[in-house]
Amino acid sequence: MRFLETSEVHGALLRLRKGGHSIHPSVKIDRNVRLRVSEKGRLTIEEGVHILQDSWIIVEEGDHLVLGQNVFISQHCTISGTVTIGRDSLIAGFVTIVDATHVFDDSTIPVNQQGGRKEPISIGEDVWIGTSSVILQGVNIGNHAVIGANSTVTKDIPPWAIAAGSPAKVLRYRKR
Repeated sequence: MRFLETSEVHGALLRLRKGGHSIHPSVKIDRNVRLRVSEKGRLTIEEGVHILQDSWIIVEEGDHLVLGQNVFISQHCTISGTVTIGRDSLIAGFVTIVDATHVFDDSTIPVNQQGGRKEPISIGEDVWIGTSSVILQGVNIGNHAVIGANSTVTKDIPPWAIAAGSPAKVLRYRKR
């Protein structure tokens, strides 16, 4: 699969709109962004969203991916599955947000034959996720939270929290 040029990305967005997906006309998607959207998935991109180069947006069958108003996604990000990102949130470069994981409970069967499970991810409004962070399945990040660079978020983060580490832990709160 080759990367799409800017004009081709705009053509792809038009086709997605005609296919029933909700994509605001003001959306900016840079070149080399990969959009992989299943006919049986749903993509919603609201007004003012900007996605920088070399990012991947993946919506598989049964998924609903929502990017709220004025969401900014930096370069080389991957967002896959049933994910909601609230308005005014910032996703720094090289961030991975994926709603799925592999099952590996049975040691007599290879991991690649045990299937997987999916759990939606919810990221609130006015959230900043730092560079190279990973947000895993089933996580809810509250409004106004900040996730430090290189963090792995495996559990819910409350509103206004500043969290960092692997696994991410709340260090303090922005609002006093």
